[in-house]
Amino acid sequence: MRILWAFLKRDLAIAFSYRFQAFFQVASMFSLAVTFFFLSLMLRRVEGSIDALGKYGGSYFAFVLIGLATSMYVDASLRSFAQSIRSAQMTGTFEAMLTTQTPVGVIVAGSALYTLGSTGLRSIILMAFGVFVFGIHVHASAAPTVVAVLVLTVASTLALGIFSAGFIVLFKQGDPLTNAISGLSWLLSGVLYPKEILPRWVQELAGYLPLTHALEALRLTLLKGASASDVSRGITGLATFAALGLPASLAWFTWAVKRARVAGSLAKY
Repeated sequence: MRILWAFLKRDLAIAFSYRFQAFFQVASMFSLAVTFFFLSLMLRRVEGSIDALGKYGGSYFAFVLIGLATSMYVDASLRSFAQSIRSAQMTGTFEAMLTTQTPVGVIVAGSALYTLGSTGLRSIILMAFGVFVFGIHVHASAAPTVVAVLVLTVASTLALGIFSAGFIVLFKQGDPLTNAISGLSWLLSGVLYPKEILPRWVQELAGYLPLTHALEALRLTLLKGASASDVSRGITGLATFAALGLPASLAWFTWAVKRARVAGSLAKY
């Protein structure tokens, strides 16, 4: 925990050196909420006739805001590790960190801790604008289930992010995973539109993406008040991703670091 705090303290010091950054980040969340609020006004007359949207309460604005807030965090989870490793390579600190006695897993976690925390805060702010400014109704009683789904979502997407960081260690800029997963998630998982409007075989394909299960579970719990048993399929899918992905990704990243040490390429960028 002391080492993780040191990583966080370093990144906070960098962030606080840019005083207006926090203001513009909050302003961008408000702008995003306003944009999709007016877009939802155009769809107000047809919302009720969209059966796929009715599954999640019938409000497109509430539907899309949850999609944006969740996908924002998932995308950060996918990219933050690789970006942190790449930044450390460019500044020449990556090899120095790996020569210490700090476990590789702690270095990986600490490098992305601030990015994940700040992105999570922006997601919360975006949802807060929706609830307190634009009047979205959410079921507060579903909070325990929402927390469980979020924890599993973070765990499953972090596995993919750590895996992509391994490619950065080995190939520097050759990360084929992040953009592919991010693009497919936006296309298939139902961020901006219900996945139920897609062909059946495409929906089956979307089931292999963690974001698909996360969005369905979060929307049903927050907008319809669904219980944990009602979203058990999504919880099981996310738990499976996390249980299989985290050990495999850490093993891959550790191997990538050892391979780079043998090749003498840790200091290269």
